[in-house]
Amino acid sequence: MYQKLLPSRGLVAGAVVALLCGCAGPGTATGGNQYTAGVRPDAAADIVPSGLRPRASDLDQVEAAAALGLSGASVYVAPLEIHYRSQVSDSAQPLGWRNRELDAGERARLQETMAQAFGERFLAPRGGRLAPDARAADYTLRLQLEDFYLPAPLEQTTRLRQVFTESVAYGTLVGTLYDRAGKVVLQFRDRREFGDTFPSSGTERLQRFSPPAFWGYMRADLRRLFESLNRSVR
Repeated sequence: MYQKLLPSRGLVAGAVVALLCGCAGPGTATGGNQYTAGVRPDAAADIVPSGLRPRASDLDQVEAAAALGLSGASVYVAPLEIHYRSQVSDSAQPLGWRNRELDAGERARLQETMAQAFGERFLAPRGGRLAPDARAADYTLRLQLEDFYLPAPLEQTTRLRQVFTESVAYGTLVGTLYDRAGKVVLQFRDRREFGDTFPSSGTERLQRFSPPAFWGYMRADLRRLFESLNRSVR
């Protein structure tokens, strides 16, 4: 249960900052591509399959086959895998902080949001399309959300139960594209704070968390991510 919103802005900021700092510790990603002790990045993402070459990108890591056209190709997006950020049992978690996990309906919606963003911003410009079934697809895309952290439950809150955060979610999106023979032709990795659009610093960065904000920012950030991926492998 989250505490009531305090009348003093300074106290509210202090409480929220305490909430955010509570998730910092073992299991929390730090700046750049480095991770604190206790977190093992996906080992498979560090291995570049033969035939792929690194590409310059706004994303953290992109490798692709020399010629990756996908014109007229169909791609099936496999069910999304989510690995939540681990909560350290002996760490102090203020304000009743705990991991939040998506239910089945929310997972399905996030899966659809990712598939739509991939189709619109990566496949469509290349003349490709999404496939509803893996058996009829030319390629299969597997997506993983690593170290995923959701700062509040995806349910409407009352005025007495409000959460203010800098971002609507945190995590690393890892993607691998396979051809029919199971050969990897593209892989990418990008760690980001979804919805982190504030240019200023301090308490002005805080915004009220809400389900509409979560879905809106996730959709916008995923579109930008796949648009950037498309530019990386032209």
